[in-house]
Amino acid sequence: MKSLLAAGLLLLFAPSAFAQSWSRTQVDDLENAALAAPHEGLPVPQAKLDRLLAMRQVAYIDPIYQTAVDDAAEDLFRDLSHAYAQGVVDPATMPDQDWHIARPAPPDDAALDQAIASGMAPAVLLESLLPYSSDYMALRTELARLDASPQEVGAGAHRQQVIANMERWRWLPRSWPERRVDVRLAEFQLTFYPGSGLTAQTHNIIVGKRSTPSPAFDAIIPSLTINPDWDPPLSIALNELLPRFRRNPGAAAREGFVAIDSAGRVVSGVDWHARPFPYSIRQQPGAQNALGALRFNVLDPYAIYLHDTPSKSLFDRTNRALSHGCIRVQNPLALAAAMLGGDWTEAGIQEKIDQGVSFDIPVTPETPIYVLYFTTALNPDGTVRYLDDIYHRDDAIAAGLTPRASSDTIASALMARLQ
Repeated sequence: MKSLLAAGLLLLFAPSAFAQSWSRTQVDDLENAALAAPHEGLPVPQAKLDRLLAMRQVAYIDPIYQTAVDDAAEDLFRDLSHAYAQGVVDPATMPDQDWHIARPAPPDDAALDQAIASGMAPAVLLESLLPYSSDYMALRTELARLDASPQEVGAGAHRQQVIANMERWRWLPRSWPERRVDVRLAEFQLTFYPGSGLTAQTHNIIVGKRSTPSPAFDAIIPSLTINPDWDPPLSIALNELLPRFRRNPGAAAREGFVAIDSAGRVVSGVDWHARPFPYSIRQQPGAQNALGALRFNVLDPYAIYLHDTPSKSLFDRTNRALSHGCIRVQNPLALAAAMLGGDWTEAGIQEKIDQGVSFDIPVTPETPIYVLYFTTALNPDGTVRYLDDIYHRDDAIAAGLTPRASSDTIASALMARLQ
């Protein structure tokens, strides 16, 4: 009877031919690693773990079925290695995440197979695939603390927040350019890392409000513009500016807005009430320009860039999700001087601003920028600080990481009969 059940299990799971042989120690280690996946904020791949357990039961009855154990172990290891290397939730399939940074490459399955064949422990290999940033390590420590104190007030909500941010770290590259700009949207902070051992520089920022959120993306900053003009996006022109100028045509001139025809010329005697409005709108450089005196140009398809602002009092607010999506920077002169380097100083840049002429300055070398959405941050002592989920993006990720019961009920029933 047991041999019939074993044969039934083997057919049920249809293992493929697999030359590699997993040692008993490695299979034990793999099972423990699967059960420990929640320590990384990941669900246990229960169905594949159940399959491996069932195949081991079969192999205990008849060692000829060791190939089925190898196949099940390989399947479980593949599942875990890809989850550790890239995450479980695919942000590309979740439009509410607004995440436009390519996930890391999948793990090198052939290299991992060779490592297993050489006798390496699966848990060690899996650990090597995880992010090794200080943020991720702190989140893992915080997750362990929360799991040890489940009755703590807010522990459940904080756990959801922690595992969502651990998953975001798994979506990101494992190595970073030494010189770069990091924008942390929910923290309302920007940090410029100049590289070459120089001190990083942090600035408060204003980001997109919930109705016009700033996306997460990576790009390049090739230049900055002194005394920029501003071409408002069509949505702002149609929904905000034109209705205001129709009510009060004098507001356009006072705020430096002009109409531009299809040939790029400024139009005089504009009829703001014309429908459809035949021109585009531009705000000329000046004290009231929405971009302020400096714009850091960003090569991205989302029309998002860093810039100064005339509304400097807004930086005094705690919640600074206030913009249409672009990122306003406090003290942009200091950022510009640090990014340009060389002979450029804050005083020198201000002198150029005071001349009132609009012109571009190349940023050399072109500097990578990462606009990131994390709802946790690190305190100076390395502990985790919880931030408001200003764009309400955490819950969907946490839901995608919620452990699910095993669907392999047939295997469970057969295992019970084998015992």
